[in-house]
Amino acid sequence: MNDYLRPIRDVDLGDAGLVGRKAAVLGALLNAGFPVPDGVVVTVNAFDRALAGDPSADVSMPADIAARLAEIDPALRDQSLAVRSSAAEEDLRDASYAGQYLTVLHVKGERELLDAVRDCWRSAFSEQVTTYAQSHGTARASRVAVLVQRMVPAVCAGNAFSADPVTGERGQVVVNAVSGVGDLMMSGQASPEEWVVRDGEAARRSTGQGAITEEQARAVADLARRVEARLGAPQDIEWAFDDDRLWLLQARPITALPDPPPVRVPIPVEVPEGFWRRDDYGSRVPWSPMRRSIFMDVYNATRHHMFQYSFLAGVEYREVGGWMYTRMVPLDGLDKIMERVSEIVAAVRSDDAWLLIDEWNERGQDALATKTAALRDVDLGALDDEALLRHVSVVLDLVEEVHETHFRLASASMFLVGEFGLLVRDLLGWDVRQTMRLLSGGPGKTTEPALALAECARVARSRPAVRKLLDDPEEALSGGLADSDAEFAERFAAYLRDFCHRSVGVDLTEQTLAERPVLVLGLIRDQMNRPELRTAGLLEARDEAVAEARALLAERPDTDRERFDRALVRAQAAYPVRDDKAFYTALTGGLVRYAVLELGRRLARREQIGREADVFLLTIEEALAALGDGEPRRTLVARREGEREWARVNPGPPVYGEPPAGWGGGDMEDKFSRLPEEAQYALRVFGWVTSEFQSAQGSAGEPENGALRGVAASPGTYTGPVRVIADVSEFGKLRPGDVLVCPETSPEWSVLFPCVGALVTDSGGLLSHPAIIAREYRVPAVLATGRATRTLRDGQVVTVDGQSGVVETVE
Repeated sequence: MNDYLRPIRDVDLGDAGLVGRKAAVLGALLNAGFPVPDGVVVTVNAFDRALAGDPSADVSMPADIAARLAEIDPALRDQSLAVRSSAAEEDLRDASYAGQYLTVLHVKGERELLDAVRDCWRSAFSEQVTTYAQSHGTARASRVAVLVQRMVPAVCAGNAFSADPVTGERGQVVVNAVSGVGDLMMSGQASPEEWVVRDGEAARRSTGQGAITEEQARAVADLARRVEARLGAPQDIEWAFDDDRLWLLQARPITALPDPPPVRVPIPVEVPEGFWRRDDYGSRVPWSPMRRSIFMDVYNATRHHMFQYSFLAGVEYREVGGWMYTRMVPLDGLDKIMERVSEIVAAVRSDDAWLLIDEWNERGQDALATKTAALRDVDLGALDDEALLRHVSVVLDLVEEVHETHFRLASASMFLVGEFGLLVRDLLGWDVRQTMRLLSGGPGKTTEPALALAECARVARSRPAVRKLLDDPEEALSGGLADSDAEFAERFAAYLRDFCHRSVGVDLTEQTLAERPVLVLGLIRDQMNRPELRTAGLLEARDEAVAEARALLAERPDTDRERFDRALVRAQAAYPVRDDKAFYTALTGGLVRYAVLELGRRLARREQIGREADVFLLTIEEALAALGDGEPRRTLVARREGEREWARVNPGPPVYGEPPAGWGGGDMEDKFSRLPEEAQYALRVFGWVTSEFQSAQGSAGEPENGALRGVAASPGTYTGPVRVIADVSEFGKLRPGDVLVCPETSPEWSVLFPCVGALVTDSGGLLSHPAIIAREYRVPAVLATGRATRTLRDGQVVTVDGQSGVVETVE
């Protein structure tokens, strides 16, 4: 036709620079036999002519171009037209520019056509296009062609993705449809119905008005797949049905498409004998091969220390079908039981529990802090391979040492808290909730990270420049923070160093908070407008409870008051140890993650694996061997990824086997009474602790009138919006005053609590981590509802009663 106009049937992919990506793709598809409406393209030469070489000039319609448009085929010109921008940088794999440029529909007559073309040119200089271009590294939008096509009189329209844009799954097509023209959907004026087409079967995934039939959904899916096959990549297409046929209006690559799910590889399910429970506390997803190879043997070798004062041999971990299962292991035979009796008697007589706690508080914690800090500060990237191998060996040795310490201290601290709980029950008749008032509020690792974060928030609150920067934590981190306030930037860096290198998730695959500094800055921002945490108030509440107890004991014999005071000192020293030790256990997990990631970086750089995170699909032995031999592990990684995906979608049952017979019955009470006094005492203490710790098991009832019931773990009442947080990756969702609803928490979640209005969990007990943290922060808490994360939804307003253990929906 000329340099200004081209029939769409005369353009191909090679003409994208002249007619823009949208028109070039549609021309290629039209020539390949696809049902593309006929039309013409106003080329970028016309755009240049309209600007007359001055990009700052107001775009007008040159007379010669207007004359050319008047000469287009009357069969096209006299119809209702769709006029759309077609830019050279539009519809790219990494930048779709979807919705950025102008589309003008139902254009009729020469005057409207000229106005529509000119408006499309002008859209290249709109604020939204300029902002989008700059966000993708381009100074401004590119030259613009204009596509003029016959307007399809659509009875229904929409778009379709030839691969699932959310999951990345290539085996299904997602179709969105509305009645009438698709622009109503693209502009947000109409909500589409959604169909999923897989293996020739179409299923409507959302409610809708019946915009299309099942047959039409299959036809659209077939069109999307054929376009993908022609263009060689998953496509996002726009389509429309008129009364007679299906039309293709646009095709572009799906941007930001996730990697497709791995091909699932079945895992043999070999169930060992005995009664096994799936380890939902330790992980709600299958363990990664790396985590399993490092921690399973360590758990099996060290967890028995928790049961020093019982007739249990320990806990055994086994992988079944990709999931971790545990079983309680009883002592085997009378000889083992009598041996344990002798050990318990010796431990009670030597006051072994107190000696362990005292040693930890006086020396052990400081020694471990020094050791972990030295390993934390190692520059892993600067190590050669041999030095890295030595570092990994040191970290792995530390894992076993720390877990040995962790479980020994767990037994000792529970014993001292338990003997105090028994004494308080016997002397005062108090239950566990009242007893915990005597212990909560002291210093320790439960509150230390959050208090340090609150201090950062206090400092930020007093500095206007920092306050302003924290409106956009990502921008603040990119350099503005250090330039605006070096002192605050140094304080923030110190916080990351001292508290944020702990593992906070259930697997080594999950990032530490130090790897997510934007999230931590966001927590500081959210705390700036919250009341400051008053630690003195926590101690005052504890002192008031102690005064109340002593007043009740005033008329008791001196020996009772002395027993109370001695047990109180010991229990208050032991109570924080439960979470203090967990701090260093989690920090060791972070050190393991960093060392493993460094292995992954080197293997990925040498192309032995595809990306550094693939190292978590290897065992530690395999990763170390790969570093030494230089051989590829991509095939093994792919198989492991498929096995883990199979396990994820095929979780085993909650239990395997039948529970063993109870310890009761027969002459057990008589046998118990024949044990040495120290053994009887220790078993009563252990029984008190386990009954309280596990008091939540099975306690959650069915919702009544929309209310959830659970364990009343921390008193108080609060009404606020729900925020369901599954794991650390969702910490950023939390807003000040939210009701935190989660499966379970660990001590690492304490940084959230100054912003939390109340806490609701699926599991936990009165002596579990979430209960401890909630009481420390005076946050009303209901635990062990069994179903909160599945029943409640974000934004729903609830009232949490931490005294009665009830969660009621307000709206």
